[in-house]
Amino acid sequence: MIKIDILAKKWGICVRSDKAFERKFPECHAIAILDDRRIYIRKSSVNVETVIHELVHAYQYELSFHELQLDDDQVEEWYAELFAKYGETMLKHAKSVVSQFNT
Repeated sequence: MIKIDILAKKWGICVRSDKAFERKFPECHAIAILDDRRIYIRKSSVNVETVIHELVHAYQYELSFHELQLDDDQVEEWYAELFAKYGETMLKHAKSVVSQFNT
């Protein structure tokens, strides 16, 4: 498991074999378990796009996105601000995770 900081909170990223992952999460390539601050990724799905996708869920959780009750225009602005502030960090984390698990 790799530990990373997301907004001063420790998150774990775990890669599981395709068989083990499919037993527990048969319908997805990766999943963020928000309350546990864990991201699980299927071994064959370790790539930058998948990791960033799950990191966005983690950032949404830490920034209390679901509690904000935003209208459509505000949601667009929220995501634009998320990527403006944290996009580079998410990309660095994603590349690091991919390089560590694909060696």
